[in-house]
Amino acid sequence: MAADSRTVRNGAVPGHSGAHGSQERPTRGKQAPVKKTKEPHKWWIFYWGGSIDIPMLVITLVLLVLGITMMFSASHALSYRDNQGDSYQYATKQVGFAVGGLIMMFVLSFVDYRILMHEWHPTWFGKRRTVSLAHVLLVLSMGLTALVIPFGVRNIEGGPKRWLPVPGLGTFQPSDVLKVGLIIYLSYYIAVNYKQMRHFVTGIVKPFLVFGVIVALLMAQPHFSAVVIMGVIMVFMLYIGGINIRYAVMALAAGGVLLLLVLLFSDYTYFWDRIVNTFDPLADPSKDTYQTYQAVLAVGSGGLWGKGFDNSTQKYYYLPEAQNDFVYAVCCEEFGFIGGVVIILLFLIFVFRGFYIGRKSDDRLGLMLATGISLQVGLQAFLNIGVNVSAAPNTGISMPFFSYGGTALFMLLCEIGVMLSISRRAKLS
Repeated sequence: MAADSRTVRNGAVPGHSGAHGSQERPTRGKQAPVKKTKEPHKWWIFYWGGSIDIPMLVITLVLLVLGITMMFSASHALSYRDNQGDSYQYATKQVGFAVGGLIMMFVLSFVDYRILMHEWHPTWFGKRRTVSLAHVLLVLSMGLTALVIPFGVRNIEGGPKRWLPVPGLGTFQPSDVLKVGLIIYLSYYIAVNYKQMRHFVTGIVKPFLVFGVIVALLMAQPHFSAVVIMGVIMVFMLYIGGINIRYAVMALAAGGVLLLLVLLFSDYTYFWDRIVNTFDPLADPSKDTYQTYQAVLAVGSGGLWGKGFDNSTQKYYYLPEAQNDFVYAVCCEEFGFIGGVVIILLFLIFVFRGFYIGRKSDDRLGLMLATGISLQVGLQAFLNIGVNVSAAPNTGISMPFFSYGGTALFMLLCEIGVMLSISRRAKLS
């Protein structure tokens, strides 16, 4: 089944000038045009040419194996308590999602990512419209997120309703799907409108109208951390896509002021309390800062080299949900300061390799997709680390690869599959 290329007014593919012509580079950064060579099955769904980026594959597998191993160490005591003596249930579920995610990663690495540019042109209300596969994926992810409002469930007693029940599979978090949908849509939008991205309406107004709907859906749960992560990803992607730097600064400032007003004058005041408590986690460790206090104890007790694998004491019911948002604290307790630094370095390598793949991509869509995915992983990882060492407010940010959560891990591996697909066409050294 062939997928038609994106036609933009004059029939040219964004970032391409023909089957064998030169390619226009991204807006930021001037590089010499890259000549295209003849490619087999150019616009088919599957692309068999090129080879995947081995360094990205290796760092992904290292993070995955290390993450599942540490998630098991952090979770087996809680799993034993919560699952009638089964210490392996959390780890078994995570491995199952990891296997499914690896299969999808392998399949998607052979899918031509440019199929996201495929379009239909239906007529609605007497006017011809343009609908792309990227639009469809965004709308579907927003629809799933909207279902949380009437049908959402909590994963812990008294927590926010952020999960949807799935018969036979448990629950999943639609916001994990929404992050991917937003990155795909923004990549498509920038690739199509790159010549107009410096205009205020194209570069700021239209993207932020879409983001406004997303914010409304997430704050109805509420899911403050997802709003922050998606907002930062969007601003950086728009900046790399070519918007005026003044507009980027204005967007960040306006978003910060708006969130501050929401925290101060709405029912979400507990977010503000968490921000304030970040600066003094020991003020009252029996209440709001209990988790952060226990996490800091775990990190500090690990010393330089740690207590050894599976020798953490904080995970034995002192640190609530150790397998989720605070698995990094367990890593530091068991492998010390050195182990914590190694994990940070692994994520830095992942992020910079992702940026490199994007920069070497032969089209704008690949650049934006690889950049957005790398930003998402990096932001979540370092914000989670910040929470564990009391440098960021505790807002429920999970750590990629490490935290327990099947949906997040599955979607992450799917995203990496897309990045590997981009690397097949990238001019990597």
